[in-house]
Amino acid sequence: MTLFKYLPKKYLEAFFIRGSVRIGTLYEYRKTEQYGEVVGDQDEGFEHTEMTFASGAQVDLSENSAEADFVRQHILRPDQQHASLKIDFEKGAGFIVQSSSPDFHIYCTTTEYDLAVMKQFGCDSCMEIVDPQAFFRAISRRVRHRSRFEVAASVHYMNKTTHYKKPHQVPGVLMKDEAYWYQNEFRTVWRPARTKCEPILIDVPRAIRYCRVHAP
Repeated sequence: MTLFKYLPKKYLEAFFIRGSVRIGTLYEYRKTEQYGEVVGDQDEGFEHTEMTFASGAQVDLSENSAEADFVRQHILRPDQQHASLKIDFEKGAGFIVQSSSPDFHIYCTTTEYDLAVMKQFGCDSCMEIVDPQAFFRAISRRVRHRSRFEVAASVHYMNKTTHYKKPHQVPGVLMKDEAYWYQNEFRTVWRPARTKCEPILIDVPRAIRYCRVHAP
């Protein structure tokens, strides 16, 4: 599999001279005022779970039910979670809970070259990663004291709101709204060693051998 990375020409040249690589963070791409609505996504890493009671219901915290789990996890504080507690919900009651993925280091590429999308990203050049496994292995070795490799996979474009009985099976870091489907994004993810996750700027000369300039 070949991956493609859209870049401004000056950054493409820096990569092929020094192996310069920038690894971003999941949370930074929420800054649509900085990255715009194409690269940025204010809902990056967020997902929503809903629970509704069309006919009303009673949730018993002594039970091992999906409803009790939802209430314990999203509604009650730890000091309120008494096993003897029963909560009555009126007809039509409902909740939508927003949860967030942890922050990760991410390197975004695409599985398909698209000139129009490249221009939307504000880029005028493209790099082909002809051996992704070796390329990311070289980067992972270089950042191993700051972040550990987590996963490399295609992004899933989907409805980010789900029912509490059908939780998402995709981690938030690999989930985007269906509106972004045309980007065909592939993400390589590292888990930061420190609590605060910040972008990483590094030179990885070894990675150069696994890439070439894309010339459509």
